[in-house]
Amino acid sequence: MNISVKLTAALLTIGLLAGCAGPNQRAYDNYTLCSALGGAVTGAAVGAVSSGGSGAVGGAAVGAALALLLCPSDEAKAETVAAAKEKVICEHEPVPGALLDAQGCAMDSDGDGVVDGIDMCANTPAGVTVDEVGCPLDSDKDGVPDYRDLCPNTPQGVIVDEDGCPIAGQTILSLTGVNFEFDKASLTSEARNILDDAVSALLNTDEVVEVRVEGHTDSIGTEEYNQNLSQRRAESVVEYLVSKGVNGNNLIPVGMGETSPIANNDTDAGRALNRRVDFIVNTK
Repeated sequence: MNISVKLTAALLTIGLLAGCAGPNQRAYDNYTLCSALGGAVTGAAVGAVSSGGSGAVGGAAVGAALALLLCPSDEAKAETVAAAKEKVICEHEPVPGALLDAQGCAMDSDGDGVVDGIDMCANTPAGVTVDEVGCPLDSDKDGVPDYRDLCPNTPQGVIVDEDGCPIAGQTILSLTGVNFEFDKASLTSEARNILDDAVSALLNTDEVVEVRVEGHTDSIGTEEYNQNLSQRRAESVVEYLVSKGVNGNNLIPVGMGETSPIANNDTDAGRALNRRVDFIVNTK
């Protein structure tokens, strides 16, 4: 093989590579055109070297055709770029602090909608409503989540068992200002409004715990009289609660009279505090 043939082959190869990957195609962003032009120019040069002017035309045609066959098209290049840039669609988008899987997606192992790494209560049972950090809701703040709480709406501060119900002997609620008509067991309108607080506290626990409704008086009057009066008033309170939908089967009215004061009966303020109604979990 003579030197001119070798040179011809080398020039054609270089020209094709220049047409496929040269700076011109990047500058004009027309991959197919640049490939064809690169092949044509190189083919013409090779033809001219080999056969003079007439060979230049044929060489240009052959070079352009080879370039189009050997160099990928604009469409092929676009498909390759698009595939490389294709983004994985994540069910849970990554957020700061989230644990990611191999595809870079945030994980949610317990399926509660709060991603791992942020979820403070892992392994929440399916279907349980959670807060923003992935912990089951505890509406009454008694330490027992709603989905396990058999006694919702327990007043704050009341000690509960593992089911969320007040422990026997615990005072669920102590209400002052539950006033009655003078020397009667009839509730005043103000007393009914106050007792509505007891309704919300008892309405969802009445099937689970038994509650002793204790009526208390001050020391004005005889002890026997106050005992009987407090019993009738406790019964009046139970009647009102039942009228509001509380199950009366687990409400036990107990008159305590003046036996359990919480303040000094020598003052008006003290006597007002002693005239109260306590709701205490009964020991069955």
